[in-house]
Amino acid sequence: MDNVMIVEDEQDILKLISENLRVRGFQVSQANTGRLALERLHENHPSLLVLDIKLPDFTGWELLKKIENDPTIHKDFPILIMTASITDANMDLTLYPNVVQILIKPFSTVKLVAAVRQTLTSYATKE
Repeated sequence: MDNVMIVEDEQDILKLISENLRVRGFQVSQANTGRLALERLHENHPSLLVLDIKLPDFTGWELLKKIENDPTIHKDFPILIMTASITDANMDLTLYPNVVQILIKPFSTVKLVAAVRQTLTSYATKE
């Protein structure tokens, strides 16, 4: 079973995404801050990270840098970014090789589930 970690500070969105993935057979772990996400990444090795850019303690981009610079975190997982910012949507992804897609809020849960499935399938065939 694929483990999807969701990092989102808006509780309603976190719950909606989590439940939609769980009912489709995914194991879900959650974090509502960047610091909690870092703690969980030390404990868990997700198959996929779904990351909101706007977090209360630091940005998702800062979290990605912290992950990259932490030798104790397993980094072999793809990342889907969620953002409401057009600026973030145009970010140079060559700086973040594990980021495979940016989803612009608002988006449907159908689109998110499809992106999760497609990413996990694509990533599995690369290994």
